[in-house]
Amino acid sequence: MKRVQFTAVINEASEMQGIMRLKRIKNGTMGIVEFQQPEQRTVYVKGHDVQVYYPKANTVEIYDASKYTSNIDQFLLLGFGTSSAELQKSYDLKAAGEETVSGMPTTRIELIPKTDELKKLITKIELWVPEGQANPIQEKVTEPSKNYELVTYSDIKVNPALPDSAFELKLPPKVKKIYPQR
Repeated sequence: MKRVQFTAVINEASEMQGIMRLKRIKNGTMGIVEFQQPEQRTVYVKGHDVQVYYPKANTVEIYDASKYTSNIDQFLLLGFGTSSAELQKSYDLKAAGEETVSGMPTTRIELIPKTDELKKLITKIELWVPEGQANPIQEKVTEPSKNYELVTYSDIKVNPALPDSAFELKLPPKVKKIYPQR
């Protein structure tokens, strides 16, 4: 995946590249995103537990996201295992035309949040879904501030046989633990 974060007020974008693995579990979603460039870091999500590991600093930030668990699950699984019926519960959906992304013809779908709580976080989500496929190859989440995150996926594999260890955050023994919420 390639992730571009755009900050509107300073008109600046930063880009990261990595690998993402997601899995539905009994109480939500489990996932790991391993970013390699420009700075190595691993983001781990399991239910309400979110950890961000920075290997160069040998530090892990640990967050309790229980207040946001349903939103986190929804964003992580957006377009991957989320049915249109599930999406329609939270968003107004609209086909927004055809575009070419990474050389593939796609249909752009706009999702506008229905709830005031979600509207405080995002104004619009756009998904680019290739013809004849169920999963997006690109997604853009725009915030009320006009900041956005644009993620482009490549080499997508749905339901590959992965061991449970592929979804574990492996930390060194003397990693420094930081709890930013405390």
